[in-house]
Amino acid sequence: MIRRMNSAMKVFAAIMLVMLFTTAATAQEKDKATEGAKVVTTQMKSQLGLNDSQYTKVMDVNKIFLQKATEAEKGTINAAEKTKKIKTFNDERDSKLKSVLTDAQYKTYTANRITYVKKFKEYYQ
Repeated sequence: MIRRMNSAMKVFAAIMLVMLFTTAATAQEKDKATEGAKVVTTQMKSQLGLNDSQYTKVMDVNKIFLQKATEAEKGTINAAEKTKKIKTFNDERDSKLKSVLTDAQYKTYTANRITYVKKFKEYYQ
């Protein structure tokens, strides 16, 4: 009886450790997405002249993009599928940004897009 309880306790402890590490890893990924979104959005603010309202909206758009891109990066085995997903997420982000930015800001954004894409990759790859 004591051996069964001892085995059950070991299994329970192992399950709890797995859950703890999984939760910690997920939290780190979200922190990394938040950090990346903040870095890129701050860069965009200075280059595009975002106001406070735009900054908040662009930050949300960028954070969502990074969370989705990170999920695609770690959850997709096929490189072609991963590239397709990330392109879709980029297109979604561009569409949302177009609704937040003025025409002049969006034109500047598209001219500098490659810079932002490179910076984003640092945070989801």
